[in-house]
Amino acid sequence: MSGFGKHWKIGGLIAGPITRHGSVNGSYSIIFERSSGAALEGIEAIDWSSPTVQRLPSCPEKEMGLPEGYGFELANIEYHHNTGRFKVTVRTARQYLGDVTGYQARIEELEGQAENLAVRASEAQAEAEFVRQEAKNREAELASAYEEGVESNG
Repeated sequence: MSGFGKHWKIGGLIAGPITRHGSVNGSYSIIFERSSGAALEGIEAIDWSSPTVQRLPSCPEKEMGLPEGYGFELANIEYHHNTGRFKVTVRTARQYLGDVTGYQARIEELEGQAENLAVRASEAQAEAEFVRQEAKNREAELASAYEEGVESNG
């Protein structure tokens, strides 16, 4: 990069500095130069929803770059013919929490356990109702037998 240096590799293209775009939160400007192989088609082909961003050794440590874990929307591309530079503006679109497949599996496992416990509780409730009804039947039989015994011996 003739004027800015090689700071980043984004989606396979070499880029210069990445800065916040104005005062708009979540908006960033990225400089790409034709002299480093950037072209409109290549910039548009970057998967901005989940870009691969790599800091290059020549990038100043103080430069923050794009925030990690975010997807972006391509907001604008300006080409400046006299300098051969593209100024690309992106906005944060989605935040990714990383690989959550382990958590998803655990959630599914716990949901299965909760469902199993609900079924067991329902079965236990039905069993308890059956036992209560049987107890009432036995009490009625006992009362009937007692009454019959009293009347016959009485």
